[in-house]
Amino acid sequence: MTAPRLTSVVSDRSDVELAAVFERVWGARGYETRVRFRGPDVHVEATGKTPEGAKRDLRIWITTTGTVTADKASAFVRRCERAGIEPYVAAVGGGRVASDAHRPGLVVLDAPAIAVEIREAGVESFVRDLAAGASGAGGDGDSEALDSESEGDDPEADGADRLTRREALKKAGTYVAGGLVTYLAVERVSDVVQQSPELRAAVARRAAWLDARLPDVRLPTVEWSLPTPQPLSEESTLPNRTTAVATPANATAIPYADLRTNPESFTGTAVTYTGRVEETMERDEIRLALVAVEDDRGRLSGDVVARWPTGRFFHDDIGFRLLADERVRLWGVVADEGSISGGVRYPRIDVSVLEKP
Repeated sequence: MTAPRLTSVVSDRSDVELAAVFERVWGARGYETRVRFRGPDVHVEATGKTPEGAKRDLRIWITTTGTVTADKASAFVRRCERAGIEPYVAAVGGGRVASDAHRPGLVVLDAPAIAVEIREAGVESFVRDLAAGASGAGGDGDSEALDSESEGDDPEADGADRLTRREALKKAGTYVAGGLVTYLAVERVSDVVQQSPELRAAVARRAAWLDARLPDVRLPTVEWSLPTPQPLSEESTLPNRTTAVATPANATAIPYADLRTNPESFTGTAVTYTGRVEETMERDEIRLALVAVEDDRGRLSGDVVARWPTGRFFHDDIGFRLLADERVRLWGVVADEGSISGGVRYPRIDVSVLEKP
């Protein structure tokens, strides 16, 4: 029977399987690689040197089920640029990159482009073995790969450049049962694991083992000194002072898609969001922060511009320094749209309370 096209094989892979593929591709080129899980997103990072000897770092964001929106792409590119990392997005299968999400410097990889990378790195046999193992995960021989190799198996029998089907499936199983176990124990849902009863069983065993050995930890009670809400204008002359204030009782987390589409319709609405600081600046006695807010599952939804008078929040009062990538929770009211430096306009929130979640 004719083997399926490599592009079809790539398109049928899950996020975790593609992570194993990219790790193999860049490992074959002499790069140090690692797989990172940022919420539900899977990233592969590679560090190495170019043929000319220059240091090179890259990060590949893998998606096979979701859509990379313009806001998410902007946040991803900014994080990579600050770290000096080349940003890549691999969108195959059910994953896609929105038409307005393309950014300068962002490399988008589809199935044909990934197939070329695989052939150039000489790891096509690994990818096909991985696909064969995944497609036969219900068989008796494949279930053994999730437990242990028999004494007669020799992973090097076919040569260093070709992995056995058993080793390829065990490689993917290691990612799911090991690297994802913490995320799965919290989220309790994973499309990757749902694809195979054997993988679900492996994760359940490891999650139960982990839960049985975690100590009981009593978290300290933290009392925050919070600021008093003040009217905010473009020409603020508020003094630099901070006093305690209760959070708004009627604050709500408006779904970001609705807020982004029509922010003016929510003007004056009390809101609260948790997210990560992308960028901060001061302008005309106004402090601004671009915050990538999270949805109810902890996934980054998009950016908002947080605004408050300079001096409203001091580091000693809020208990932490407001730095890039700092995770914060904010309360305030929607104030139409704004930008942090005259660029893209996002929903703007006049902040009255700020704390570390």
